[in-house]
Amino acid sequence: MTDTARRLAHEDLKGIGADAWIARLKRSVAERVQDGALYPEFPSAEIQRQFVGSAYEDALDEAGRFYRFAQESMNDRAYKRSAGQGYLDFGCGWGRIGRFFLRDFQAEHMAGVDIDPDMVAFCAGANLPGQFGTIVNGQPLPFADGQFRLVTAYSVFTHLPPHLFRAWLAELLRVLSPGGLLVFTVEPPRFLDFLESTDPNSDNAWHVALSAYKDQLPRMRDELAREGVAYLPSGGGAHREAEIYGDTTVTAKFVAKEAAPHGGEVVRYIDDPARFWQAAVVIRKREPRGRQGLVARLLDRLTGKA
Repeated sequence: MTDTARRLAHEDLKGIGADAWIARLKRSVAERVQDGALYPEFPSAEIQRQFVGSAYEDALDEAGRFYRFAQESMNDRAYKRSAGQGYLDFGCGWGRIGRFFLRDFQAEHMAGVDIDPDMVAFCAGANLPGQFGTIVNGQPLPFADGQFRLVTAYSVFTHLPPHLFRAWLAELLRVLSPGGLLVFTVEPPRFLDFLESTDPNSDNAWHVALSAYKDQLPRMRDELAREGVAYLPSGGGAHREAEIYGDTTVTAKFVAKEAAPHGGEVVRYIDDPARFWQAAVVIRKREPRGRQGLVARLLDRLTGKA
């Protein structure tokens, strides 16, 4: 049946609400062809769990909550008048997050990048919307200034050591258009309390692995209090050595401070464990100063754009 189905397109999703769209994606686990359109593939359950801790419907349910959060944020007036055209999934992994945004963007304006060439190769051949590429830490992204209207990075900055956190935040704000949004997650300070509570005898392998680092807690609490960021070099396997991948805890103040020199302003910060395991953050790229003048602000209010 997949041989005769056409590829799912943005036009297929016009008029479909967010909840109905999320339900269709979850249904695609068992039913890849719906209404004659072919939905994106999934890697094995083992690979899914390796990257996100869950698989199939459970993995999509978590991603769907993040998608709804992004949708709420995209009602921002500055975002709606942003000149950016595209969407970037930074740290795309196996394409769990990016597939949701076909409802909002044409496939030719979508892109995904990751440091893992195996995951990039999977995405490129899995009928996922957009173009995919491998990136290298310390090198700029292959995109123009202000190219993207929306950038997402789900559970990416939670793993970056401070120097890469700063570098990639600056780079994402470079490729984000004025008025555009960076929607991402970070580990809030409560992560250190979670680390302290981990049980070496737990049935959860991740909890067992983390419990071995409890002796790092005094250092991490001190660094978080002094610098607003604390890094645990736990590593994550191939392409994720401990010097570039671990568990990173930050304060909201640290995020705002690092974004500001690059034109970023934190407009939402939700630290609610009932909604997300991590804290969800939205940074808006400031518009040029001329656009922020008194006359422009008054005109915006009169025309309902403010």
